[in-house]
Amino acid sequence: MDREIQEQFDAQAELQRQGIEAQQGVYAPQMFEQVQQAQAVLVEQTNPRKIVETIILRLQGKKKNSQGDEVPISKFSRPKLNEKGIEKMAFILDSHINQNVILSHLDEQEIGRIMGSLSDDLVDNLALNWRDYGIKDKTDLDDVNNSILINVFLALKRAEGQNEKNWLGKISIEQISGMPRFPKIKKSTFLDKFRL
Repeated sequence: MDREIQEQFDAQAELQRQGIEAQQGVYAPQMFEQVQQAQAVLVEQTNPRKIVETIILRLQGKKKNSQGDEVPISKFSRPKLNEKGIEKMAFILDSHINQNVILSHLDEQEIGRIMGSLSDDLVDNLALNWRDYGIKDKTDLDDVNNSILINVFLALKRAEGQNEKNWLGKISIEQISGMPRFPKIKKSTFLDKFRL
């Protein structure tokens, strides 16, 4: 059987299967609660607060194990900052990585301005206070700076063009329909018949 005919046959079979599943599926009122639960799970999994907690633990030389206990990252791990430094970095992180930020509508220039300002402020803060923050190795300055900046940047990118809101809306639609979107089949042209 020709590859193109086989693809069309498979696509038709998949559409028929989805149609049968949709007819046998749950009615919309019952699905509403399922959609809400799915959204809540997704929001919790991508919660910026969890990101901030993970970064703070990393700056303390710790991580959470599968039971939820805080354990050292490795036998050689040590805190990058003391409590004063951790408190200051936690404030910066929590101010920039939160639900309000990721659900905003930012453009590329705004993200650039925010990152430039934050970078300047963070470098100044670390340069002036590294002793007070308990930083013993000057290479740790780069580690702290980079771990803060890259995570703030990624949080801001989630807000670029309302991507986070669009993503949640797309997930909702897919949940309501009860089936994944079927990929579009590339239409062949006359010249494709001559290709091997």
